[in-house]
Amino acid sequence: MRNLTLYMTMTLDGFFAGPNNELDWMVQTPDRELLADTVAFFNGFDEGLIGYPTGAGMIAYWGSVQNNPSASESEQAIAQAVNKLHPILVSTRPDALAVDHAELLLARDDAELIHAVTQIKERPGRELGLAGGIRTAQKFIRLGLIDAYVFLVHPVALGAGQRVFTSPAALRLVSARAYPSGIMRLRYQPRHGRGS
Repeated sequence: MRNLTLYMTMTLDGFFAGPNNELDWMVQTPDRELLADTVAFFNGFDEGLIGYPTGAGMIAYWGSVQNNPSASESEQAIAQAVNKLHPILVSTRPDALAVDHAELLLARDDAELIHAVTQIKERPGRELGLAGGIRTAQKFIRLGLIDAYVFLVHPVALGAGQRVFTSPAALRLVSARAYPSGIMRLRYQPRHGRGS
C-alpha cells in the first residue's frame, strides 16, 4: 500500500494562513537549494490529492505558469513537476466542476472518504501527495489518513489564523533541513504510522 504525504507551507507558530486567509507572509527570497529539493520532492509522486475548490484553482494556475514565457525560472521548474502529477480533486459536492484531466474523489462523509482514499492507496504507482486545501488537510489528519508530513516552515509568526492542526497529533521527526532563505523543511511521521 502506498503512503500518503501531506505537504504544507506554514508559519513558525503553525498557521497555514492569516485570520483573513492572508498568504502574503510567505518568504519570497530566491532559494536555489529549496527549489531543487521542492522539484525533486514533487517528482517522487505520480498522483496528488487536493481539496476542491482549492485544487481547481491550483491546477489552472500551474497550467498557466508552464505556458507563460515570462514566468520565473523557479515557477517554471515547479510547474513542470506539479503538472506531471495526476490530480485527484477531493469534494463532498457531487456538483463539483469538472477540471480537465483531473479525477474527482466524491466523499460525502468520513466513511466514504476513508474507503476512497484506501482504494487509491492500493493502486499501483509511486507515493501519493496531498497539498491541501486547509479543510481537506485538517480532515485527512483527523481521520488518520496521513502517513508522512512535510512542512515548509517559514520564519514568520502570525499569532492568529488558520491552523494546520486542529486536534492533538503525536509525530516523530524524520528529517530537518534549514535553507538559506530561513525556511525549514521538516519531515514527520505519525508515531504509530507507516510513513517514512
